[in-house]
Amino acid sequence: MTHKEFRTLIPAEEARRIINSIHVMLSTISLPVEGALGYRIAEDIISDINVPSFDRSIMDGYAVHAEDTYQACETEPLGLHVIGSISAGCSESYVLKKGESVAIATGAPIPDGADAVVMVEDTKEVDDTILVYRPVHTGENIMSRGSDILRGEQILRKNTKIGSREIGVLSATGKREIDVNTIKIGIISTGNELVTPGKSLGFGMIYDTNSYALSASIKECGATPVIYGIVTDDENAMIDAINKAVNECDMVLTSGSTSAGAGDIMYKIIDEKGKTLFHGINIKPGKPVVAGLINDVPTIGLPGNPTSALTIFNEFVAPLVRNRLDTSCNSGYRTTVSAVIGSGIKSPGRHQYLPVGLVRGKVYPADKGSGAITTLADADGFIEISAETEFLAPGTPVEVTLFGNMDEPDLMFTGGYCPGTVLLEKFTGFNFRVLNTGSTGGFSSISTGVSDIAGVNMPDDSGNYNIPVIEKMKLSDVVLIKGYIREQGLIVRQDSDISGTDDILDKRFINRNRGSGTRSLLDLNLKRFADEKGMLFNDLKKSITGYNSGAKSHHAVCNAVGEGFADVGFGIRAIAEQFGLKFIKTSDEEFDFLIRRDIIDIPEVRTLLSCLSSKQFADNLPPGISIYERTGEIINF
Repeated sequence: MTHKEFRTLIPAEEARRIINSIHVMLSTISLPVEGALGYRIAEDIISDINVPSFDRSIMDGYAVHAEDTYQACETEPLGLHVIGSISAGCSESYVLKKGESVAIATGAPIPDGADAVVMVEDTKEVDDTILVYRPVHTGENIMSRGSDILRGEQILRKNTKIGSREIGVLSATGKREIDVNTIKIGIISTGNELVTPGKSLGFGMIYDTNSYALSASIKECGATPVIYGIVTDDENAMIDAINKAVNECDMVLTSGSTSAGAGDIMYKIIDEKGKTLFHGINIKPGKPVVAGLINDVPTIGLPGNPTSALTIFNEFVAPLVRNRLDTSCNSGYRTTVSAVIGSGIKSPGRHQYLPVGLVRGKVYPADKGSGAITTLADADGFIEISAETEFLAPGTPVEVTLFGNMDEPDLMFTGGYCPGTVLLEKFTGFNFRVLNTGSTGGFSSISTGVSDIAGVNMPDDSGNYNIPVIEKMKLSDVVLIKGYIREQGLIVRQDSDISGTDDILDKRFINRNRGSGTRSLLDLNLKRFADEKGMLFNDLKKSITGYNSGAKSHHAVCNAVGEGFADVGFGIRAIAEQFGLKFIKTSDEEFDFLIRRDIIDIPEVRTLLSCLSSKQFADNLPPGISIYERTGEIINF
């Protein structure tokens, strides 16, 4: 019986440095949504459906023509004939005529002809008639088709860590399986004395503990264990098992056969089949550790003693796995964090659990309202507000209960959506929290301190961008960074006969929402068109079917045109071409960035401004977006 001496024992810190320098490949595996918790998404997730897939009521009440209720008031209620009722999930259809209504439940589909819902609290039913005591406006208490998530919209980004909120969003869009990134780690337990738990235990035998303890530890770190079972102390059997594991996994862990005893041959196999990085750490417990590479796959031999094996895994291997996957082990995971209110929050006067986002220690509301599953994607946790609290002032300390996982954003973006900001996030390497509120919402979020940066594209009647709004709102301590030029115009299907503004008057139009810079630019163009035709602007608006619609994004406009719900819309070239639609340019606009002055010198903002003026950014902008001579210009207020 011969013995091999350990190579020179290395200090623990040297072993940690060597292991942390090992490059570990990632595998992509498909998992059912409910089994994907803790993993990171392997690719951008695009919704295949609209959410909701139909116009739905968000209140119990009555579906009506809004125009029928305009004369209703408390003292003189207005009567409407009730022709039926619709519950959630109901497939029965109604066509609503003037003067009619349909009783409707929360979540039920809006009948044809209806364009608003009167809350049941504002009505009184008498036989087959309801008395309406309060008027409603078009769209009130209705969640429109696709208003939460649009078909073709990116709902989650590649490398997003999957938590309960992401699983909710995936489920809402009908995803059954999801591709995730992981590290597949093979586990091989060696030793003639080992027996699989559940089998009879003979004299001198012990149950295999390491396969199962290491498997659990690997799962805690967000990786995927692959158990290869027990291998006897036979060199050929060990070689066969290691060959199989190396070919199928991104990392291999063995336990046992690593010391200097005659039967311990793992160091020999690694030496012969690959490259040994070290053999032996000056540590107790856990000295007999061998680490190497076989076919560039990290192969680490852990001690056979379960306590030693888990000690070495937790202290040396687990940090490598977590860092590669950018995850945290569940043990000791902090579920609450301290923060301060970033902007004032009003409370409705009842006990509330308010979804919030968290950016650099500041909290902001993330609740999108009833029925919006995307609240989950934009919220990091919630704060508890007592019924006695009416207002939380900026700077108020709060405890945030996390939803289980979060990647804290580096910068908070609001305002208008633009593919350019997506590129800025990609090239800076930062994690942006993006809330597409439209330009008006962007200006407001900067003024209240909620946002770090707002993308704004708001013209005044003279065609000057953003500066007049800043001056009108009397914003101070802000900086406007000139961004880039975007092409705006009419968006139609490829087979459309529309070629300009003259052709839209008898077509179905899909407009952007009030407060967006794109809608303001359209109004500016229409005013000029009306002047050329000798028309009043208000008369021109009335002649355009759908002018009063209000899609919340460029994607929503393109979706409506592409699916035939509208003949023509107005938006940017980049998104129109993304949807395969025809774009008819009418004007250029300026898309700028409004930033709070107190953060202009933080590293994240400085990096972003450098990226904005870089050749890499300019060369990768999509069609219809381009930098110009003022890009990067700084204007102080």
